[in-house]
Amino acid sequence: MDTLRKYIILSKPRLVYLLFFTGFAAMVIAGSLYGYDWLKIIVLSVAIILGVMGSNAMTNFIDRKIDGIMDRTKKRAIPSGKIKPRDALIYAVLMVAAGTIMAGIINIWSGIFILLGFLDSAIIYNAVAKRRTPLNIILGAPAGGLPVFAGWIGITGKLELLPVMLFLLILIWTPIHIWSLAYFYREDYRKAGIPMLPVIMKKKKVYILLAVLNFVMVGFSIYIGYLYSLSLIYLISSAVLGIIIIFFGLKLIVREEEKIAWVLFKLTSPYLAIIFIILVIEFTVIK
Repeated sequence: MDTLRKYIILSKPRLVYLLFFTGFAAMVIAGSLYGYDWLKIIVLSVAIILGVMGSNAMTNFIDRKIDGIMDRTKKRAIPSGKIKPRDALIYAVLMVAAGTIMAGIINIWSGIFILLGFLDSAIIYNAVAKRRTPLNIILGAPAGGLPVFAGWIGITGKLELLPVMLFLLILIWTPIHIWSLAYFYREDYRKAGIPMLPVIMKKKKVYILLAVLNFVMVGFSIYIGYLYSLSLIYLISSAVLGIIIIFFGLKLIVREEEKIAWVLFKLTSPYLAIIFIILVIEFTVIK
């Protein structure tokens, strides 16, 4: 059991939960519009979980040296010696392969999207861009939205505007989430030689950038409700949640305190999860 726990931790379960849920939510919404096929939903859910777990494990394998340098990550399974790099690599490849094949059985494009998520997250972002450009997370952000595509096309057999909108929402959300974390741990990133944007940009510009992105994310969330004529429940809920996010973004500009960046980082995941929960309720219960 201890070995299993180590490999689960290697897979970054909190991130797995969130990305799985966005894909699952997309499948439920698609089912509400086109009819539920729970066997497909279950198989695709497992495929997404395996694919994300494998991708996360591969990023830990690729980042093992810099993880050993950074205080935040030096206790992770590979740098701490709990899991050998070779074993982590084999585990990651097997998980991604299993997820891709399972999804591909349902729909070839679902498998392709899971594989693309792995390639974008592990290879383009972690192996290539992370160490070379401060815009690295912009290149890695699409990986977070691809479970939505994998789930939606697996149920409907086609892509439409709604999953594209959900994908774009995640695309906007990702740099807010990552840059808030990177700003709080910027000394760690600087020590490891990782040129995250908050590491090389002046503090005030970082605060303004995060605040602007917060406005864009909240506005886009509300626009989705307007575009699909969702109820006041969604519009009010997304607006209230948005006000909280925007408040902390503006507070960061005024107070210039690192702990506010940490609070903003902590709020971003629940924000995205709650928006997707309300969307599921809208399409399955209210509409």
